Amino acid sequence: MAVGVFAINALARLISRLTRDDTVSTTANTGVDKLSVIGAGAVVLFLAVMGAVWAVRHPFSRMVFDLGAAVIGGALLSLLVAPFVGGSKPFDEGLGTFVGEFLQFLGLGALGVLLGFLAMIVFGKDWKSRGLRRYEENYKRKTHKVVRR
Repeated sequence: MAVGVFAINALARLISRLTRDDTVSTTANTGVDKLSVIGAGAVVLFLAVMGAVWAVRHPFSRMVFDLGAAVIGGALLSLLVAPFVGGSKPFDEGLGTFVGEFLQFLGLGALGVLLGFLAMIVFGKDWKSRGLRRYEENYKRKTHKVVRR
């Protein structure tokens, strides 16, 4: 999953490098372009799908730690390796920008995982809801003794 986050980011940087026009600098001052927003959205969507898959298969605590480790790994790969794909170096903008981008990755990752998890809760497909449904079905199947005084 960390490699998936890295691949999305590296692909967005590569496309940005290949389509960059140095003569027109309309977004150079703001630092935000459409491709960055699309890349961030793709990361959130990918992690939402993975959060939904993990919510069905695993309890909440394992899902948080597994996906949290994947998000941290993907963020580090994206910030340390992907800049070379985009034609720059990891710390070109300084340490403050690096830390800001790392925190942005963590926030986007948390948002994606949370959206996937909440979607599974709403549909009743998460690990806990399915366990409670099985317990309810087993309880209904049993014959219950009537207590008389």
